[in-house]
Amino acid sequence: MKASFTQALGEGRLRPYQVAILVLITLGLVLDGVDLQVLPLVSPAIVAEWGVDRAEFGWPLSAAIIGMGVGAFFGGGLGDRFGRRNMLFASIAVFGGATVVASFANDIPLMTVLRFLGGLGFGAANPNALALVSEWMPQHLRTHVVALLAIGTPAGTMIGAALVPAMLPAFGWRGTYLIFGAVSLALGCAILALVRESPPFLLARGQGEKAHRHARLAVDGPLELLPERHEAEPEEDAGTAIGVFHPGNLRLNIGIAVSFAASTAIVYGLSGWSPLMLKGVGFADDQLTNANFALGLVSVIGALLAGPVDRHFGSRRTMAVCAGITCASIVALGLVIEGIGAAPSAAERWAVYSLVGVAGGVASIGIATIYAMMTLGYPLSCRSSGIGFGMMMGRMGGVGMSLAGGYLLDLGGRSVMPFFAVLAVCALVVSSSAWIVDRHIRPRGPG
Repeated sequence: MKASFTQALGEGRLRPYQVAILVLITLGLVLDGVDLQVLPLVSPAIVAEWGVDRAEFGWPLSAAIIGMGVGAFFGGGLGDRFGRRNMLFASIAVFGGATVVASFANDIPLMTVLRFLGGLGFGAANPNALALVSEWMPQHLRTHVVALLAIGTPAGTMIGAALVPAMLPAFGWRGTYLIFGAVSLALGCAILALVRESPPFLLARGQGEKAHRHARLAVDGPLELLPERHEAEPEEDAGTAIGVFHPGNLRLNIGIAVSFAASTAIVYGLSGWSPLMLKGVGFADDQLTNANFALGLVSVIGALLAGPVDRHFGSRRTMAVCAGITCASIVALGLVIEGIGAAPSAAERWAVYSLVGVAGGVASIGIATIYAMMTLGYPLSCRSSGIGFGMMMGRMGGVGMSLAGGYLLDLGGRSVMPFFAVLAVCALVVSSSAWIVDRHIRPRGPG
C-alpha cells in the first residue's frame, strides 16, 4: 500500500506504542510546568529569607519566561533540523539540571541566571513535544491530543500548589527544588530510551528505511510511505521544505503572536503574583497557594475541554468567546479583592479562589486552542519552528507581566485595580486571533 503515514493511520484506535509516547511526553510537560511554577509558589519563603522586596523578585520570575521564549524559538528550529526526540531530551535535561542547581542559590542575580537557563529548557520542550506527538497520532485525534499536552503548565501549577506546602516544612524550598529537578532528569532519560522519531519527519529527511521501521510500530501490514501534504502546500509541492517566515504563514504568525502574548500575560500574571498579592490583603500563609491550586485545577479541565470544544465550534468562535468570559471574570476578581477589608472573610476567600479558577480555566481553553492552531497550521517542514516562534512571541506577554506585576501592585498601593485593568485589556486582545488567523480549526457541529 502506498500512503502517507497519516493516511495509513486512518481513523483507527491508538496502538500501545502511541499511547506510551503520549503518556511519557505528557508527563515530561507536566514536570516542565511543575519546575516552572515552583519559584512563584516558594517566593514568599525566599523573599523572607533573602530580605528582598516584591518588585526586585520580578527578575528571576521573568528570567525563566525570557529563557522560554528564546528556548522555544531556537529549540523548535533545532528540533526541525536534528530531530524532535533528541531536542526534547536535551530540553528536559537542561531545565531539570537548572532546577537542581537553583536549590543552592543564595541571591537574586544567581537565581535569575539559573532561571533563565532553566527557561531555555522549558521553552524548547513544548514545540518539540507537540510536533513529535502530533505526527504519531491519527488525524481525527490530533486536536484532542494537542489539548491534552497543553495541560503541562497548568497541571504543574496544580501539582506544585498541592505538594509544595507539604514539602516546605520537611525539605525547605531548597530541598523542594532538588527533588523536582531530579525527577525531571530521570523522566528525560526514560524518554530518550523509549520514544522514537516520527516516520513523516524521518522520511522528509531522507531516512526512508528508518521511517518504515518506525511506522511498523503503529501500522500493520506492508506500507510504502509517501510524503505528508499540508493544506497550505500546493499538490505539486507536497513535502517541500518551507520556513516559518514563508509569506504563506504571515497571518498565522501575526495572529498567534498577538493572542498568545496576551494569554500568557494573564496566566503568568495570576499564577506568578497571586501569592504575594493575596498576602498583602490579609490571606494567611497556609491560604496563599489555594488560588494557584484552583488556577491549576480548573486550567487542566479547561485545557482538556479545548479538544471537543474546538472540534464542535471551531477555533475562531472558541477564541472570541473565551476572550469575553476571561475579561469578565478578571474584572470581577479585581473588584472582589479591592473590596476586602482588614482580613478576608470565608466568602471572600472562596470568591477569589473561584474567580481565579474561572479565569484560568477559560484562558486555558484559549491557550490550548492556540497550541492546536499552531500544531495543525504549520507544515511539517517548519512545525517545531512555527510552534517555537509562536511561543517565543507569546512569552513576551509573560515577561512583561512578570516584570510589571510588582510595580503595578506597588503603583496601586492598597488598590489592585491597575494590575487587574492590564489583565482585562489583555483578555480583550486575545480575541484578535479570531479574525487575523487564516488557518482555523473548522467546526464539526451545526453552525
